[in-house]
Amino acid sequence: MAEVAFDSSLQNRLLSYYSPTLHKLVAKALYFFAKPRETPLADNFVLQNSARTDAASFTLLNRLQEKSSSGLDNVDIAAECLDHMAAGIDTTGDALCFLMWELSQPRSLGYQQRLRWELLENPDVSFDKLSFLDAVVMEGLRCFPAIPMSLPRYVPAAGREIDGFFLPGGTIVSCQAYSVHRIDTETFPEPDVFKPDRWMEKEGDAQRRRLMFAFANGGRGCVGKHLALAEMKLLLREVYSKFSTLPDPSMRAEMMGMSDQLVSSRPLGQKCLLKFVPIEAA
Repeated sequence: MAEVAFDSSLQNRLLSYYSPTLHKLVAKALYFFAKPRETPLADNFVLQNSARTDAASFTLLNRLQEKSSSGLDNVDIAAECLDHMAAGIDTTGDALCFLMWELSQPRSLGYQQRLRWELLENPDVSFDKLSFLDAVVMEGLRCFPAIPMSLPRYVPAAGREIDGFFLPGGTIVSCQAYSVHRIDTETFPEPDVFKPDRWMEKEGDAQRRRLMFAFANGGRGCVGKHLALAEMKLLLREVYSKFSTLPDPSMRAEMMGMSDQLVSSRPLGQKCLLKFVPIEAA
């Protein structure tokens, strides 16, 4: 899984898709300067498992195999599964990296403590009913959106006025979630500050959620949104019900800068090291 989760593997995949010849030349050049990976772990994992014939009926693999008669071969099925695996692992994991790093900073330890209190006082309450947990996740996604790339859309046929400029129908417009979450300072005061409490306020809640673009919006929005939110909330509940977290002494702030990997944001230092302290000893 390291091949998917670290380094610039996503950029390499895009390059190999859009320009196979250039990708081969770059790979040969890099061979002389960096030791290549011994085994393409993610590729091999998916290729081997896509050949299985005992996949459960509810899985993507089973549904794709049922369509094999329409022209999908094993490589096509593996490629589709790999896309879903990368989309579901990288984005959620990267978002949690940045969020847990922020919660571990001295400036945010109060938020971490409030989150722990809510979790410990409501052990039997469903994760989607915990208001401060939801606020922490929403603010984490607002400050550290996992997808840095622009999401292009066509202007409707009749045209639209955007910020005082009329754009004719068919014009391609786009914006990144990072920008959308910061440009409207009336909706998001102090946009560069991590403030989960903004999501606890009833006034302006509809507008905040309308401008929440971490999963995009509309018919092209992320189909895995609810699964990703559930994964994040469940992991945070498990961690902060049992541990407090602090930055590892070896980490420097600049290592947690956001590195644009085209379709995912990752820590600039390619790692996020935290100390997990059992709450009995905290």
